[in-house]
Amino acid sequence: MRDYDSGRWGFKLVWGLRASVFPRALALAIPNAAIAFLLGWYIQASDEHKELTDNAFSIWAGFSSVLFFVLYFRSNVAYNRWWEGGTLLQQTRGEWFNAYSSLIAFTSPEPAKEAEVEAYQHMLARLMSLLFCSALQQVSPNRNRPFEIIDSAGIDPKSLYFLSESNDRVEVILQWVQRSTILNMASGVLPIPPPVMSRAFQEISRGIVNLQNARKIAEFPFPFPYAQTSIVMLLIHWAMCPVLSSILLNHFLAAVTCFVVVFFLWCINFIALELESPFGSDDNDLPMTQMQIDWNKSVATLLAKRANQPPHFSFNAPVHRKLEISMSDGSYACPRRMTITEHLDGRRGTEGGGEPSLCGAGGRGSGGGGGRGGGGGGSVAARSSRR
Repeated sequence: MRDYDSGRWGFKLVWGLRASVFPRALALAIPNAAIAFLLGWYIQASDEHKELTDNAFSIWAGFSSVLFFVLYFRSNVAYNRWWEGGTLLQQTRGEWFNAYSSLIAFTSPEPAKEAEVEAYQHMLARLMSLLFCSALQQVSPNRNRPFEIIDSAGIDPKSLYFLSESNDRVEVILQWVQRSTILNMASGVLPIPPPVMSRAFQEISRGIVNLQNARKIAEFPFPFPYAQTSIVMLLIHWAMCPVLSSILLNHFLAAVTCFVVVFFLWCINFIALELESPFGSDDNDLPMTQMQIDWNKSVATLLAKRANQPPHFSFNAPVHRKLEISMSDGSYACPRRMTITEHLDGRRGTEGGGEPSLCGAGGRGSGGGGGRGGGGGGSVAARSSRR
């Protein structure tokens, strides 16, 4: 899939050729305009044929309206297929990563089990990498399309051979993951009660359901009768447009009209062709290669020791109860506190709320009454005095 920057006004998109449908549309629009220009010199509509010309124009307008509807329907269906395909793959990724994260978190913290836990985690990471790779291959037009995976060293060759010969690789790997979970629960590597462990199984099952819905898009093409009708209507329109335009308009306007109409109608048709099969490797297809790369990075991240050890937190009540705000990128922020601060120590705010702002009278929490700290504290104090 092509990434692009439209710029402030969007004019930068005009000159992009990669992933564009303009070249193919131009190849049809330019000859059509040339034909209309030449016919305009020889075909001259006279007053004697005015009624015939009007009837031809009415029929042409009705035909064009039907063509516009057919193209709109096809392009709308194509975009929905493209968007739903990407959504389902991302949902599959999310469900399976949640399951993987849960299984990593459920492993035993016992020092005696450390070696077994690490072996299980590395085996699971490789199986999950293979699982998502096989899922992408399952929806791809090329079932053997190569994707990056975490090295399969350590998995016995007989199992890998069986997997390579299987027609249902996703289902096989899914069964390996679930079966290894059960076996490691029995060995103590996953010392988690079954009701809690069921969460991981549910997430795995929801992921495969989303993948099956994505397969629906991959295996059920846009209906042939619609596709056939739309292309035949476009060809008829392409052939008749120069003739009718040269009858109704002068040769220059006929050429311009044919170019614009034919160009954009075929653009819409080519857009639909690009989007209705979203799992390929063309520029306008979904970025499946990058999705697999990102998946491998996410899987490998959870193997780090630090990822499995929550950070130590040294609580200092006077400091942390202030809930001071800072910026995520470390840049300067207007010093202020959250409005809930005054309630954290069990006392109502009776001294005018949080700390005054250091960013001027217009800042949030300033003494002008509009700030969240000063205004909120004053109202609490007023209610206290009334009581």
